[in-house]
Amino acid sequence: MSDSSSPQLLRCSLIAHQGPSDREEPIEEHLAELAELARSRGFEVVSRHRLKRASIAPRTYYGSGQLEAVADEAARRGASVLICDDELSGSQVNAIEKLTRMACVDRTGLILSIFEQRAQTREARAQVELARCEYELPRLKGQWTHLERQGGGVGLRGGPGETQIEVDRRMIRTRISQLKKELVHLEQVRETQRQGRPGNLPRVALVGYTNAGKTSLLKALTGAGEPQDLLFATLDTTTRKAWLGPDLNAEGEPTGAVKHCLVADTVGFIRKLPHQLVAAFRSTLGEVRTADALLIVADAADPDLEGRLRVVADTLRDIGCLDDHHLQPRLLVLNQVDRLHRPQRLDLKRTFPHAAQAVAISGQGLDEIRAWIRDLIPGPVKARDLEWWELPNPKGREAVIAT
Repeated sequence: MSDSSSPQLLRCSLIAHQGPSDREEPIEEHLAELAELARSRGFEVVSRHRLKRASIAPRTYYGSGQLEAVADEAARRGASVLICDDELSGSQVNAIEKLTRMACVDRTGLILSIFEQRAQTREARAQVELARCEYELPRLKGQWTHLERQGGGVGLRGGPGETQIEVDRRMIRTRISQLKKELVHLEQVRETQRQGRPGNLPRVALVGYTNAGKTSLLKALTGAGEPQDLLFATLDTTTRKAWLGPDLNAEGEPTGAVKHCLVADTVGFIRKLPHQLVAAFRSTLGEVRTADALLIVADAADPDLEGRLRVVADTLRDIGCLDDHHLQPRLLVLNQVDRLHRPQRLDLKRTFPHAAQAVAISGQGLDEIRAWIRDLIPGPVKARDLEWWELPNPKGREAVIAT
């Protein structure tokens, strides 16, 4: 008998649209990632569905018959929430909820919900609230009936003086303005902190797809950080000093001095990262733009390694990092290579000849990473060409922010 006092997870069903030219494998990968997002938010996933349809239905996005079939199965499995991998309009969410009698959340709403759950600092909470307000503004449904105003009196025709939707919009726009002012102030504080850091220490930022091992690498290099096997475990930038080993002269002999650098762990990226979050976290991502070098961390055992690296490159391009890539050295760190067999590691070496293969938890590969950072100090930055995975994706941007 189960313990009646233990909390029950809210059950959900996942759906994604598949058009006539869409391959099955990518859709299944997207649904698998959506399932991880749902679990990160505390849902129990009971089913996944690829809904094939030649075109998007304007009212419900998916076919009404398909939605009714999904709702019937969800009801049998005890699910009460429908999570969609596609971004929906407010009217489409309303139509789906009326048709299925289930709560409906799209991918962007789910990611925002996770960020709201994880935000700890004042800056992170303000950034997430700003993103939520900008997401909700075009989707207002006028739920705040206690704020409705009624007009009337001499010279007026009577009836509502200001509709509920207008009140809602005005209040959210006011809040957006307040949050933007607050974030400008917090960015000024952050810039002051940057200027107060020792000028002789290079600043290295860890970037990559969410849950690729950035926090594990931060802990391995600096001793700080608490790695978690969660999507978007890190929202706030954490900067710590890292030991790089003894300083060497031109002959490779120790000089007696010790070299250090500052390493910053940043919010992770993800496919279809909501543009509201990219904009709201622009000040936090300033740590990436202003870093002296980047360590791009990737999960070597990820079956979609190439796709996720392209997401990282696209997101870096979105925040302006690839505009002057020749001034900002980057090292690709392929983490968790211990999960691969030797032939797979050799294939990785051929595919990514300039990458460092590492296991952050055990310390494997850290000497190579430290040596690469040491070589940056001192001396001018060497010109570099973009790697093949950093080039613009000819198929268009699929991507997405975390950890």
